[in-house]
Amino acid sequence: MKQSAIDKAPIQYFPLDHLYLSPMNPRTRNGADWDGLRLLAESIKVAGLIQNLAGHLDEDGKVGIVAGGRRLLAMTELSPEDMASIGLAEIPVRIAPDEATARAWASIENIAREALHPADEIRAYGRMAESGSTVPAIARVFGQTEKHVYRRLALAALPVPVLDALKAGELTLGAAECFTVAQSEALALEVLDRVRGEDYSVARLKQMLQPEAIGKSDRRVVYVGLDAYEGAGGHLTRDLFADQVFLTDADLLDSLYAEKLAMDADMLGQGWKWVETSDDQYIPYEVTSKLDRIYRIEGELTEEQATRYDELAELAEGDVLDEAGQAELDALEAICDGEFTDTQRDHAGLFIFVARDGQLTVQAAFVRPEDRDAAIAAEVLTGHAAMRGQTGS
Repeated sequence: MKQSAIDKAPIQYFPLDHLYLSPMNPRTRNGADWDGLRLLAESIKVAGLIQNLAGHLDEDGKVGIVAGGRRLLAMTELSPEDMASIGLAEIPVRIAPDEATARAWASIENIAREALHPADEIRAYGRMAESGSTVPAIARVFGQTEKHVYRRLALAALPVPVLDALKAGELTLGAAECFTVAQSEALALEVLDRVRGEDYSVARLKQMLQPEAIGKSDRRVVYVGLDAYEGAGGHLTRDLFADQVFLTDADLLDSLYAEKLAMDADMLGQGWKWVETSDDQYIPYEVTSKLDRIYRIEGELTEEQATRYDELAELAEGDVLDEAGQAELDALEAICDGEFTDTQRDHAGLFIFVARDGQLTVQAAFVRPEDRDAAIAAEVLTGHAAMRGQTGS
């Protein structure tokens, strides 16, 4: 006997006082969890009877319930007025054709209850939550984990046509989850009409539902920061079913990006002849190839510093260098890398941009053609660099 056999049985309607717990039913009144039943009663009062009962018609015209015993007991906790208000003046019951079938149904009820359709779950949970039921209470009533209830509740605010499409099999549950990121209900309904019954990937659906959205991995977002964007009044849409965030105010993001880049350029460009920012994620070669590049004047370590450098480098190579040691090594490496002199800064400048990974990047240092003669005179450009471009002049 399969669960689907219950679904195919005819439904008849009976007053509540015509129903009783069959001796075949594994649920008993004496062993009932009345706190749980009261919660279930509240859920029925709010959401209605999501699953029908099943039973066997006896000689007196009454029905012994073999599947749905908890639901029957819960309904006895409701008043006739409550039952009538939710359309349960008479209770729908699937009637078994014979006692053998009824016993089989009772066994099925004991080992495997019929699963609710996700759309029915979502609506039932949503109605209970709206009436004040907590997630733990909903989870207890339906025998689900709280995490499961939270995930279903996240879909409860979807437009009714989306849930209807889910119930009709025109959308998968995964596709329905995508609609939680829709920029607007109007767009959600427009996309629904396009994808109903079609097999679209999750990524494609989200793109259709957030056509102008910007992901959190966008270099502008990484550079500006979500906190700064939200603090400036920017709107976020969070995907409740994936670790994704969408920013919908591109103009605000671009404004914050430009302001931050300008401020960083002012700070980093202090002391230099010029500083130039770029909106691109790199400085093209055709730009830098027309300039003369200069380099830091390398520093020299003392004998003691050199010995310490070798010790720290060995520890770093063995991946056993602590935070303080790493800071010390970085300081020694900075000495070796050297620094630009004030004279170099007086004749050269920097390019500043945000790289693909969202990190502020400084490309230094360059002498422009119009500053070349002065840089040579100040010995900022010497040797081959000073001779470049003079051949044939």
